[in-house]
Amino acid sequence: MKKEDLQAIAQEAAKHIKTEEDLNEFRQMLTKITVEAELNAELDNHLGYTKHEKTSSANSRNGFASKTLQTEDGQFEFNSPRDSKGDFEPQLVKKSSAALSR
Repeated sequence: MKKEDLQAIAQEAAKHIKTEEDLNEFRQMLTKITVEAELNAELDNHLGYTKHEKTSSANSRNGFASKTLQTEDGQFEFNSPRDSKGDFEPQLVKKSSAALSR
């Protein structure tokens, strides 16, 4: 994503951020969205196909597991995707991890 695109998103979001609490909520929401998108991209890579793509693979998406992530900005819930074989090991947030990997 280009820097200009991110600036446009930030400028639009700033119109609704009036307090420090609003900023913290926005930061957590942005982190949650980013983490979930990355985990879904990791699962696409692990399975070898994207969501809704036709495949003959024996392994497929199998819902989500709700997890709690502890970051410098606080704690929040997110959905970690699962696969039917159970051998998907996310790299960004490990299965047994309670903190964001760096």
